[in-house]
Amino acid sequence: MSGELLFKILVIAILLFILLSLSGGLFFLIKDKKKNSNRMVTSLSFRIGLSLLLFFLLFYGFYSGLIHPHGM
Repeated sequence: MSGELLFKILVIAILLFILLSLSGGLFFLIKDKKKNSNRMVTSLSFRIGLSLLLFFLLFYGFYSGLIHPHGM
């Protein structure tokens, strides 16, 4: 497998984990009845960390030549 394909698979996997974390936060928002439950905050904080990781990964991929922007 080429490096570009592995990079794209990694980006898609991180996007799926972001969606999973977001849906977990929604689930905890709806189902948690306790006032002091931090599960939603933890889930959304994890999503923010994954989003930052994705941003820096895309930034690295652009400058290292693993991904190429499309011209119009």
